[in-house]
Amino acid sequence: MPIRPDDDFTAFEGREHMLFGLSDPFDFIRDEAEGTLRRQVPDSVLERIVTFGEPKFLTLGRKTDDGAQMVVSHHAFCIRAQLTVSHAGGAKRELIDALLTFMFGDVDRPGSERCQSYFDVHGDAKTKFTDEVFESRFMLFRHTGPN
Repeated sequence: MPIRPDDDFTAFEGREHMLFGLSDPFDFIRDEAEGTLRRQVPDSVLERIVTFGEPKFLTLGRKTDDGAQMVVSHHAFCIRAQLTVSHAGGAKRELIDALLTFMFGDVDRPGSERCQSYFDVHGDAKTKFTDEVFESRFMLFRHTGPN
């Protein structure tokens, strides 16, 4: 999983297998974060992303017809990160404390896969990094999809 030289995804070290289904998970996280920033400030540039703390993971599955194995149907992860962001042609720079949450559904149904993300910043990044918030968001995502 190649990463950009300034980025730091060591919070996932030893847990990369939990990012299954993503061919380049760190670029995916970066692209989603930068896209979210650009929806707020169109000329935003995500210069650096540094993950920290322990990521959280959730997975749902179903048994195969023979009952011998499980097939993952939904999974999610969230991670705290510090984002270095510039805008106004690089004239303005900001450090953003963030909580990045990504949920994937119907991954067992090729062509029907879906994804939803949450991007909490500043004070919300810390207060929403709880098992309760993560599980609530995941269950809402799971139950609002085309199941």
